Amino acid sequence: MDAAASTTSFCADLSGCEALPVLAGDEVADLFIAALGRAGATIVEVVSHAFPKTGLTCVLILRESHAVLHTWPETGTINIDIFSCTTRLKSVQAIQELGQSFGARHLSIQETARADGHGPHLDARS
Repeated sequence: MDAAASTTSFCADLSGCEALPVLAGDEVADLFIAALGRAGATIVEVVSHAFPKTGLTCVLILRESHAVLHTWPETGTINIDIFSCTTRLKSVQAIQELGQSFGARHLSIQETARADGHGPHLDARS
C-alpha cells in the first residue's frame, strides 16, 4: 500500500432501487465486482452470502483495502462501504455506476478521511 496515499472511506446509501427486487444475489454481486474492477480495484477475494428472500451481503477484499455491499430488495435499499488506502481507486465512480445499474432514485455518499497507519511509530513503552 502506498504510504503517501490518502486513506478514505466512502459510505453510500442507495434507495428506490427499481432493479434490485428482480435481480438474483449472484447478479447483484457480479455488478458490484464489475463496478469496483472498472474503478481500479484489485480484487483479492470475494465472500458473498444471500439471505433467503431478504437480501445479500457481499464483501470484497481488495489490494487497496475492502468494499462491502448490503441489500434489502423488499425496500429497494442498498448500502455500500468502500475503504481505500489509495487515491487511484475511483470509489465514487463505482458507487455512481451501481446507482445507475440498480435504478436508484436517490443516492447519498459520505466521504471520511481515515488514519492510514503510516504515521510515525510510537514507542510502546511511552
